[in-house]
Amino acid sequence: MQKKTEAIYLGIKGWGRTEAEKANLRHFQYRFLVNGLEECFAIHEAQPGFPLQNMLKVGFPYEISAEGGALLSVKELPVPALPAYQPPVCGVPGVRTVANFLRTALEPVGTTLYVFGGGWNWQDEGTAVSARTLGVSPDWVRFFRNQDGLYTYKDPDNSEEKRDPAHSFYPFGGINQYHYAGLDCSGYVGWAVYNTLETESGRPGYVGGANGMAKRFAEAGLGQWTKEENLAAALRPGDIVSMDGHVWISVGVCADGSAVILHSTPSLSRMNQPGGGVQIGAVGRDTDCEAYRLADRCMTAHFPAWHERYETTLKSPELYFSLKQPENGLFSWRPDVLADPDGIREMSAGEALKLLFSK
Repeated sequence: MQKKTEAIYLGIKGWGRTEAEKANLRHFQYRFLVNGLEECFAIHEAQPGFPLQNMLKVGFPYEISAEGGALLSVKELPVPALPAYQPPVCGVPGVRTVANFLRTALEPVGTTLYVFGGGWNWQDEGTAVSARTLGVSPDWVRFFRNQDGLYTYKDPDNSEEKRDPAHSFYPFGGINQYHYAGLDCSGYVGWAVYNTLETESGRPGYVGGANGMAKRFAEAGLGQWTKEENLAAALRPGDIVSMDGHVWISVGVCADGSAVILHSTPSLSRMNQPGGGVQIGAVGRDTDCEAYRLADRCMTAHFPAWHERYETTLKSPELYFSLKQPENGLFSWRPDVLADPDGIREMSAGEALKLLFSK
């Protein structure tokens, strides 16, 4: 007989051990706290797309329906409301302009932590529910507020000797249990593109591998992909760059050749722990470059809670302007996909930021 009850999801049994690797998927047990006691349930392996697993979030309450030790359905229950978060800059879903794309991309800045696999689905094969949903996920905000400068996306002190998979937010064994908690680089860019082009939640998403993301957008008919030898000279506001192992969004270039960018990236906290996440950063030679001064000014003024925890990031031009892999490259929007009535594509980074943060 089916039984419905309220329960708190505790995660996959054996997380961080061999029994929780994807090869053992059909034997997985899912832990719930029911009336103060832990119970484990199986999920029928025939469900395509893992719909139940993609709804489950560790620590959240659910109404669950089970029969014979098998979980049949889950319904997320309300959690205590957070103090309202209002991003300093907001885009409008479906407004297809370059400036609106950048405003949209600014929404999760300073409140979304770096989670490897964040924005990817539970099975780590495509877009998570959160990255094909309109608006900043309250789960990202809650996760950020529940952490501090000791948060690490993988290993404390960046030390493999301190690795503790059983207590880590990092994916394990091919399973992405904390996909809902934050965003990685491709999850972030996929979310920003979705929230610009789409007007309703739940449609197919845009998340994919970082190395070839720019090229895939071009192949989907959204713009042009080029393999630029002098990337800094070609870069414009709104462009998307796939480099080796990373993807980021250009806010623009400065007179000294440095660039302001938007990306989700690991970065050291002021407590020297590898956390980071969605932020305005700079690509330049040193902290005296114009892009760093612009990025630091924005992060300090508009995202103080983040800036208390993290310094503004500065990345090397040799790394970020290098397109090493064959699928790396620069993506620029087609004007009939994203128009540019504001002329932001011709602006410097400083001019673009001024426009984006203007009320």
